[in-house]
Amino acid sequence: MNRHHHNPNKELNLVIVSHGLASQVFLMKWFKWTVEQFEYLNNLGNCEFRVMELGAGGEYSLAVHHTDEEMLEWGMSPEMIADQKWRANANRGTLNDHCPWYLDAFFDHLADSNDKDDEDVKSNN
Repeated sequence: MNRHHHNPNKELNLVIVSHGLASQVFLMKWFKWTVEQFEYLNNLGNCEFRVMELGAGGEYSLAVHHTDEEMLEWGMSPEMIADQKWRANANRGTLNDHCPWYLDAFFDHLADSNDKDDEDVKSNN
């Protein structure tokens, strides 16, 4: 999106300094974690940090810089750690194929289209 008008031939580093909870909310949004996954995370300690690094496939991941043990200590589930490892090496275009669990968390409660509802809509038009 080039929001920073950055030359892609040069490295760009961003440092976000924030309160621990705001940092966790940012990570939740970025990595599309569910509320349940977020609730298991441990709070960051004083002066503790997380490094999101660009992986070989063009996706940001915590697994590029941090170990599995560190991520377990943070409260990340084995599923979340596997996702971070996948992101470290994944091709950017395959992200949607990899995350159906995320979409299901939002849409599994919706009923399938009902013929009666379809007929009501058609009759109102």
